[in-house]
Amino acid sequence: MGVLGETPVLCRGGAVTRLQREKADELFDRLSSLLRDAADPDTDPAVLIREADQAFELLHRHLGSGGVLPQPWRDAHH
Repeated sequence: MGVLGETPVLCRGGAVTRLQREKADELFDRLSSLLRDAADPDTDPAVLIREADQAFELLHRHLGSGGVLPQPWRDAHH
């Protein structure tokens, strides 16, 4: 059992830590926030596309290197 009775989740390299989960969630939240901002008429589309592309790349690298899934995806997976 993990902290507070949680069953530890495993990823490449062993059990997932709270910090690893938080990193995945932060990367996902940043990308999601940028995409939600796309509906704002005051948002500069060119800046938004560059920032969203960078956020996606960071999330992609995280997942591609065996990082844990963000919470919304872990929830949907179960």
